[in-house]
Amino acid sequence: MRYILFSVVLVNLLFAHLVNEYRNKVGLNSLKDNQYLTKAAKLHAYFMYKNHVIGHYEKEGYPYFVGVTPADRAIKVGYPSKMVLENISNGQSNFSESIEQLFGAIYHRLGFLDFNIDEIGYAKIDKFYVYDMGNSVISKACKYPPNARNGYIKMCKNPNTIIPQSIYNKIQNQNPSVVMWPYDGMSNTPVAFYSETPDPMPEYEVCGYPISISFNPSYYKNIELIKFNLQGVKTKLITSKNDVNHLLKDNQFVIFPLERLEPNKKYIVHAVFRVDGEIKHFNWSFDTKKVSNVLEVTNNNQTFYIKPNKKYIVYFKPQNKNDIIKNFKTKYSSTIHFKKIGFKDANNIYLEVEGCGDITIFNDTKKVNLKVK
Repeated sequence: MRYILFSVVLVNLLFAHLVNEYRNKVGLNSLKDNQYLTKAAKLHAYFMYKNHVIGHYEKEGYPYFVGVTPADRAIKVGYPSKMVLENISNGQSNFSESIEQLFGAIYHRLGFLDFNIDEIGYAKIDKFYVYDMGNSVISKACKYPPNARNGYIKMCKNPNTIIPQSIYNKIQNQNPSVVMWPYDGMSNTPVAFYSETPDPMPEYEVCGYPISISFNPSYYKNIELIKFNLQGVKTKLITSKNDVNHLLKDNQFVIFPLERLEPNKKYIVHAVFRVDGEIKHFNWSFDTKKVSNVLEVTNNNQTFYIKPNKKYIVYFKPQNKNDIIKNFKTKYSSTIHFKKIGFKDANNIYLEVEGCGDITIFNDTKKVNLKVK
């Protein structure tokens, strides 16, 4: 029993280190654990697990219903404030994979990188992950209301409680003026974006990893975009003005490369904004993930020679914005044994084999031949 308890604590510490490492890399404050947000996260993860659904909203009448919205659920378990941001994911093997995927999903990334949060609750039930985030200063003001005449309402369990501007902005004021992701000098940056719910790029099945820049409202009020590009790469700009899901704020700007980024490569970002009347230039770079032993498939029925007991990636380079692999089959010699094979993502298959012989990987539209010698 002691070993099990230690394992749970260790997993939580690893998670806390990871999410705060990401925030700290861009200068944001760390998030501390909150027991009420953790309880709300656990209950919602359990709701999704038992009902085989995924989403931020719960339906009354369903088993294990707690509250319709993240704020409803937080209030229900004793959290004083309705200012709750929620991220969820499903299907990953561990917290690390879940968080990495959510940082690649632009709306969820911006939730994790919010300027105005300082506490978090998180839970994993089976392969359902929930992260609920809040603001401890606002929560304290909801619990012990200040004597205020002006400010924000409908932020607390009592909708008439007034949260003054100074309290609302306290955490935000302590954070940096601008946050970019990938951050300057970031290594091991993922290369692709596939989907998110809701989807910011519904016309694309596959494109490149999104790049974002956010301006802290405590520093800047009027933000005008002049230029935002990834050097040498065609991109699509998404702002609050053209976001199909109307989720981006006026201080958030995103570019999506129209094709997957290349691994093992440095990319340079250029951005120019007029902020409160002043021209500001932002230039930074990042490096994509390092990979080796990649077999790049650009034509159907290609043949590659590989060695046994060595790890390979079979990369089906997308030929258009909808070119992904949803399934595959294999044919192989009786002398071949697969030590590993599976999807790395929707364009890459990893494998490692024993023995020598021939392997064919195929589906209805694609085919590649591997000769193991």
